[in-house]
Amino acid sequence: MDEHKFCFIICSNNDFYLTECFHFLSLLDIPDGYTADTLVITDAASMAAGYNEGMRASDARYKIYLHQDTFIRNRHFLRDIVAIFQSDRQIGMIGMIGAEHLCWDGVMWHERRIGNFYRMEKMLESGEKYNIQIIKEGIVQVEVVDGLMMVTQYDIPWREDIVSGWDFYDVSQCLEFRRAGYKIVVPGQAKAWYIHDCEIPSLWNYEAARKIVRAAYPDFFPPKKSFLFCPTDRIKMPHITWGLLELGYEVRMDNGKAHIQQYNEQDKDDFAERLKSHNCDYVISFNLSPEIAQACYEEGVPYIAWCYDSPLKELNGWFATYPTTHIFAMDKQEIKKLAGKKLPHLHYMHLAANTALAKGLVISEADEKAYSHDVSMVGNLYIKQDYKELLPQDDEEIRADMEAFVNDPVGDWQAKTKIFNRLSDETVRHLSGIMDAKKSYNMDNRHYYEALMARDITQRDRVLILGELAREHEVHLYASSSEKIPENVHAHGYVDAYNEALKVFHLSKINLNITLRSIESGIPQRVFDVMSVGGFMISNYQQDLAELFVPDKEIVLFRTVEELKKKVNYYLRHEKERLTIAMAGYRKVSKYYSYARTLEKIIKIVDEDRREMSLFT
Repeated sequence: MDEHKFCFIICSNNDFYLTECFHFLSLLDIPDGYTADTLVITDAASMAAGYNEGMRASDARYKIYLHQDTFIRNRHFLRDIVAIFQSDRQIGMIGMIGAEHLCWDGVMWHERRIGNFYRMEKMLESGEKYNIQIIKEGIVQVEVVDGLMMVTQYDIPWREDIVSGWDFYDVSQCLEFRRAGYKIVVPGQAKAWYIHDCEIPSLWNYEAARKIVRAAYPDFFPPKKSFLFCPTDRIKMPHITWGLLELGYEVRMDNGKAHIQQYNEQDKDDFAERLKSHNCDYVISFNLSPEIAQACYEEGVPYIAWCYDSPLKELNGWFATYPTTHIFAMDKQEIKKLAGKKLPHLHYMHLAANTALAKGLVISEADEKAYSHDVSMVGNLYIKQDYKELLPQDDEEIRADMEAFVNDPVGDWQAKTKIFNRLSDETVRHLSGIMDAKKSYNMDNRHYYEALMARDITQRDRVLILGELAREHEVHLYASSSEKIPENVHAHGYVDAYNEALKVFHLSKINLNITLRSIESGIPQRVFDVMSVGGFMISNYQQDLAELFVPDKEIVLFRTVEELKKKVNYYLRHEKERLTIAMAGYRKVSKYYSYARTLEKIIKIVDEDRREMSLFT
């Protein structure tokens, strides 16, 4: 093999394109001490067969497999690829545009691609949408590159035995290089190194080729496992199914009855029978159902309980200790409180944005008229909760303790504000005497009662904030009840969380999140829903929000009512800044916190839990 030689290998059936390709090749600078030649393959049986013919005919170390309609415009191209290859001998292939992750279906553009192509920045500026990130410097390792140009420094035969046409030869060759242990990279291109003057591709045999390649590489395309998604009596939200389907899993829906906050032996037995018939690999639900957990334990099926609420008293039950129960809590502080329970599979995981659902949102003129608000909030006021019913009639100290617990934190989310561990021992004993402690599943009584009374604090938070903002602005509330709504707040009824609510989030200038006080550090679903449609989000301070998002860049946070009022005034007057933050928030949830991405992390953790467990059984 000639270590100082380049060879351009081109399969051609069009003299016009080939002439133009040669013109650009003639302009390239050839590094001192190197030579370059060109091999043109005509009448090839397939792209892989043609490239094999060229590979066998050339002794060049550096082979550039090039489409006839790809024109190299970087005059220093040859010097640049040598520098990349010499920087790391494990780099086997260079491409111009590729995907860091190959989609489960084998189609590279179903995942975000990286690189650059001619006039891409102009296209993006004009509003055209491409799932491509421009890389301007350095190199990025990828799993697959586009076949428009594939540069190699090692010879690995092209699989003409399985890729007999003109599609998926590039995916196949990338997988062959990865099997051999080589890296594939895309270089940064401040200006695209090439022009790809391609016509509309023929996809006549595309699907057949895709299926053949997936079948030929089971190590890269393992069989997808199946999930049984279980709506419950409390949460029927189908977001999980969207994420699993986006990942390519087989998803079935359980249509039976399952409870979250109670346990019924007959309902457990009924679910166990349904579970047997589904023959699934995983069961998953929002929150933790004792009936599902018990049935999954008996049948040996892993159960994923993704907690939507916090605190969740069910996490203190016997069914949370099963080796088949994998709990994902959305509040880090709750996890700390559960540390002494010795739950075998307890993990933190935030909730997620259903960006797949949001992409199908259609906004009509009537919607714009109905839902275009200055300030809005979708959420209830917890009017059914009233701690005053629990106040003693003849003990002023306990009455004062309960009054202070509810009223002192209202409108304040500063660091010193605490919700839990504030009730006195006397108050806890008083509440234990009038409430059914059995409902707590061995949950600490103080924590249980404080979590219930946190709804009273939240009610006062929301009433105070809505009332204060309505003094100066148009404020709209979407809630299932119109009781206790402050004066001047425009009251609307319930809105469908999967349609109308998303329209409110998208069209409102400012969306409010006032978190249920029992959620100490976690992020409620409302925040992700607003950001999934590009809505502007102002929220009370939560520790997890400040960690997952950049304050004042992707989301706006407040700690006091006065701070909130100032920020609402500011962002209503500064539209450009408001829209910039909303777009940045949308990009963040789309890239990192979609249901597909988050479920991918959850499944990986569950599989690791099971691998570790198998080592000790």
